[in-house]
Amino acid sequence: MPAGRGDVCEPCYWTRTCRKRISIGQAGLTTKALREAFGEFGEWLIRTTGPHKAALKINHFLSFFLELDQAWSRIPSYPELLHHFGAEGLRRVRLPMRWLHEEKGVEPDHQAKRISSEKRRIQAYLSSMPSASLSESVLQTYWQQLEARIEAGRTSHTSARFALSAAAALLLNTDREGQRLPNQGDVDSYLSAVPGQAASVTGFTNFLNRQHATTLTPRVDEKRVRKRRKEKLARTMMQMAKCADQGEEWKERWIVTAMEYFHDKKVTKKVLRQQTIERSGDGLQVSMDGVSYWLPIA
Repeated sequence: MPAGRGDVCEPCYWTRTCRKRISIGQAGLTTKALREAFGEFGEWLIRTTGPHKAALKINHFLSFFLELDQAWSRIPSYPELLHHFGAEGLRRVRLPMRWLHEEKGVEPDHQAKRISSEKRRIQAYLSSMPSASLSESVLQTYWQQLEARIEAGRTSHTSARFALSAAAALLLNTDREGQRLPNQGDVDSYLSAVPGQAASVTGFTNFLNRQHATTLTPRVDEKRVRKRRKEKLARTMMQMAKCADQGEEWKERWIVTAMEYFHDKKVTKKVLRQQTIERSGDGLQVSMDGVSYWLPIA
């Protein structure tokens, strides 16, 4: 027997400890329903995680039951929980939520959970603008239009979040103080850094053109984009050339990178595995769609 526990075995000791902590926790709950629920959860936790882990974790979850006690005095439904805690809050209490699902029939609504997560991200973008600034006002108005489209079934929360993300980034890139709206140079500068955002930012520039009489056009300098991509590929290959471990995984990544760098041909690892690859002098010969491509090897 462990020292200091007399003749009590370790599982018995931790079970007793956990139940004592459950009793102490129950004393802080005001309603019978929640006292019983916390006791049932504690016993489930002992069975599910083992008495040692249960004893260590039980106090951590008491605050969740205290919140249920104060907000509802009963076991709430999943929509009520989601509205109160949010998707992120529920992720922090996975074990109590699992118990509610398994033992109390509280059925998770995964679509509602996803929408809740999107709403949280949207709120973060709205809060990223300087307080009482022009950009804050503009972004809020843009969000109201997006929200109306969501309610009309014309777009999704995810699409709206992408659009709002691009709008917020453009506004902050234009003026960190939020006192100036983007001009064409600001749009060009933003898209030169993130050309992939052209589609996402188009809705916002159209909104600015309508609401603020601007004449913005999202345009991407394809030549400059290709140059930046080429430079990035070159840096990747230089880093890879220094790798000591050049096994099969390294070889696949090297070929994928080199195919795009030397031949402007994008290929996935999955497609690559179906092609003929042979050693050729100080390089590799890749045969694809009837065409042979030579690549240097580091």
